[in-house]
Amino acid sequence: MEMSVSIAKALGNIKTPPVWRDTYVPVLLDYDASSGSWSMLASFYYCETWYALGRPIPPYIEYQSIHGASWERVPLEQRFIDRETNLLTGPDTDGEPDLVTIADKDFRQRSAARQYQRILRKWGREEDNFCDLK
Repeated sequence: MEMSVSIAKALGNIKTPPVWRDTYVPVLLDYDASSGSWSMLASFYYCETWYALGRPIPPYIEYQSIHGASWERVPLEQRFIDRETNLLTGPDTDGEPDLVTIADKDFRQRSAARQYQRILRKWGREEDNFCDLK
């Protein structure tokens, strides 16, 4: 399963990054004006994917695009820990409708697992059980 995020237009003279595509679940998009960099944080959907990454804690991968360059994986920045996610959770695998309302987004956010609602420093017992961790 592949997911993607495309930014059609940014405010002012901000250079948009290329389309982001990967098998992970995008959960947070951020722009840092001082460095001209976009950051995309993603988490896993399947335990096998997380295992293949070496079971990183926190369970996120960060990508950066500087001045519209290709996305590159970078170490997770601590500044994102405990931030609320801001991307649509639970995307439809057949694609999304042209319009997803704020009410729809909020409903999906409330129904999502905690690691998709907030960038967690450490998983709690509920999340640990998700992948049968001891």
